[in-house]
Amino acid sequence: MSKKKATNTKASTPGYTFVKKAGGIEEYQLKSNGLRVLYLNRPNTGIVTTNITYLVGARDEERGVTGVAHMLEHMLFKPTEADVKENIRSGKGMQFERDVGAILNATTWKDRTTYFFSYPAKFMEKALLIEAERMNGVILTDEVLKPEQGNVLSEFDMYNGDPNYALAVQMCSTAFHSHPYGHETLGYREDIEDYTAAKLEKFYRNYYRPDNAIMMVVGDVDKTVALHAVKKSFGGITNPTTTIPRFSIREPKQEGVRRITIERESATNIVSIGFKHAGFPTEDWFVASLMTDALTSGPESVLHKLLIDTGKASSVSSTIEPTSEINLGQINITLSPGQTHKEIESLVLKAITTLDIKTLTPLIKKTKEQIITGELFARQHSLYIVQELTEYVAAGSWDTYAQTTEILAGVTPKKVLSALSTSFISNNLTIGHFIGKK
Repeated sequence: MSKKKATNTKASTPGYTFVKKAGGIEEYQLKSNGLRVLYLNRPNTGIVTTNITYLVGARDEERGVTGVAHMLEHMLFKPTEADVKENIRSGKGMQFERDVGAILNATTWKDRTTYFFSYPAKFMEKALLIEAERMNGVILTDEVLKPEQGNVLSEFDMYNGDPNYALAVQMCSTAFHSHPYGHETLGYREDIEDYTAAKLEKFYRNYYRPDNAIMMVVGDVDKTVALHAVKKSFGGITNPTTTIPRFSIREPKQEGVRRITIERESATNIVSIGFKHAGFPTEDWFVASLMTDALTSGPESVLHKLLIDTGKASSVSSTIEPTSEINLGQINITLSPGQTHKEIESLVLKAITTLDIKTLTPLIKKTKEQIITGELFARQHSLYIVQELTEYVAAGSWDTYAQTTEILAGVTPKKVLSALSTSFISNNLTIGHFIGKK
């Protein structure tokens, strides 16, 4: 992959060490505690988006506490110690949303947890203060936990009732025998039932700390003002004396196709074909992404023509996640009545493994143009910028964000054809059947 080097020629800002610059984004690090800050100016918009990404996700969870990163994300919207002192019962974050019309949310994934606020520029200091208070001031007691624990259990039941979700979870568990990517971010229901405040507190103190976080400030704000505001809110927070716990787990070698079957009372029947793909944001990841789009995205795609147009399936879709290490991509086919899992599986694998360059070329050209157009559009809005940039940050390569369109442009039909030949071999496949029983 051709990659331009990030520059590192900027003079230091008081209280910060300049790290590098790429694509107009500048990285600084607070000297007092190691908090990293990414700054990008988007003038004449009147809007600022601040986003903090903690380098902790489902991959950092131990057996017996799966889903704890997601549970903790919910708890950060509860009152902090500062909120209690100010008699703010709902928490400043939610009050901020009501008072200024801010857009806010949070998400947890395999490699990271992220929180963002998007708001009129004049409220930046207030937003940063809320985020700083949540970094180490959230109150975690069983009394506060139990109601939210019930909400997460309801969330689990809602998702698990969906055949596609249920099969996707089991696909990952089957594909990975050791690596923590094998469990879903939401966790197992039994683990969620057994959460205690003490378990959450331990996880919180281990990972929610300045030296494990990246704050992004993107929008209509001067750099000096932004960096000063971050330092004012976060500069006094100290890191724990303990090191950040990390797992280094190698997945055992796969020898042959791995299979999973779910039988459940349902009218739905699904075939899911999973393949392991390279980590994000390598060129190989982008090749795999374009490959799955060519196979499943839109009426011109290979499997849409093969299955939807012929009435053999009611839907075809795919997923490929931007995770830092090898993960499982999935192609999902919902069968039409009268079709069998075995026949559809065989038909799909044959179609994939016999694709030629002539068929792929127009599909890859169209898909590339669509994705690049989407990329350029998204980079006009501060909220979209931080949402995408978060995945690059979590993968440890934020500066590659500046090269995305260049990488995509360099993906050729020949590279995609090569990826097809290696992705769908027996030693790389996990196949799942959801069998609906009446």
